[in-house]
Amino acid sequence: MLDGDPATGRSNAFHKPATALLPAFDGARKADWVSLAWSGRRRLRRVEVSFTVDATHTLPASIEVSAWNGHAYVPVHGASVEWATASGTPTVITFDPVRTSRLRLDLTSGHPGAADGAQRIVAFEAR
Repeated sequence: MLDGDPATGRSNAFHKPATALLPAFDGARKADWVSLAWSGRRRLRRVEVSFTVDATHTLPASIEVSAWNGHAYVPVHGASVEWATASGTPTVITFDPVRTSRLRLDLTSGHPGAADGAQRIVAFEAR
């Protein structure tokens, strides 16, 4: 997700094979999250995150950005999402500037429980 190679993106898709007692399952979780951390605090006001859209992965229904305040993640203020229009292109989230050493994205699936409801991030940049 951070190495610039789309082939090594981060995906939350999975397939659980059937067992003697349970059927196979590959439905997307309702929500998931991903975070970035770095040494020292930086002033940030924008996140660009590129998602794969294919038979298994979709854009999330919603994204919430939170910044680490030294004790906990707190939602940023003034967030606005400009959704990507093609697979692998950035979804841009702008927000009021924050100084932080960590960011977290909370992703809500657009198709929870479905085989095509997972998210795959191929690039994540914070500025």
